[in-house]
Amino acid sequence: MTINTLARALADARLSRRPHAFSPKQAPADTADAYRIQAEVAQVLGTGAAGWKTGFAPTPERTPMAGPIFACDMVKNGGSYALAAGEEVKVEVELAIRLGRDLPPGPTYSVADILAATAEMLVGIELVGTRYAEPDAAPFAARLADNFNNAFYVTGEGRTDFAALARVGLPCRLWIDGTLVADHPGVHPDGDPLAPVAAWACAQADRLGGLRAGQIITTGSLNQPVPLSGPARIEAELEGLGRVRLSLM
Repeated sequence: MTINTLARALADARLSRRPHAFSPKQAPADTADAYRIQAEVAQVLGTGAAGWKTGFAPTPERTPMAGPIFACDMVKNGGSYALAAGEEVKVEVELAIRLGRDLPPGPTYSVADILAATAEMLVGIELVGTRYAEPDAAPFAARLADNFNNAFYVTGEGRTDFAALARVGLPCRLWIDGTLVADHPGVHPDGDPLAPVAAWACAQADRLGGLRAGQIITTGSLNQPVPLSGPARIEAELEGLGRVRLSLM
């Protein structure tokens, strides 16, 4: 299989921990090309999708989009992430689900269908980051190819008895080095945090096997993202779900 030049560059950036200088000549032709590049990067790294980051394209059409969270980019509660030299990440507190069964492409899925397929609802921390030296120079399709700007994910506490949980406006708290930096209702831009999951389930267009049992599907930030570029102890809570902890090193 011939590996796309951008896929090779993104994989090399991950392995070397040095950002890639994006060239417009490397831009994916469209979102379908971006999904092919995601899969090629996974092939080069010898990894797969342990989960998905869901959302919508920043266009008037708001097309559902997803980036894989590679198995090598996901850790359990209390794990750590080593920052590369000069790297900055943004901390997002998110509601996530663990799928209890596959959601094959084709059917029209509602939020109720997503809930029926969910084995666990949990709190997570996403580190939003990039493999590009100048991310603003990369068009959206290139950022989608770079796993929709996912750098890392930590799965926290959760519950399997979530049927009565009010997902909209869960109290959200975030501590950095013991200092409370966010304390507010967790308001999702789409209202129900599961709305982008249902939309992506209907529109699945990836090249990494789709939505599978056991995968973590995360839904987007419930806080104003917090940029960090140095060591820190991070702890977050979604009241009613639990807490999640991560160390930046």
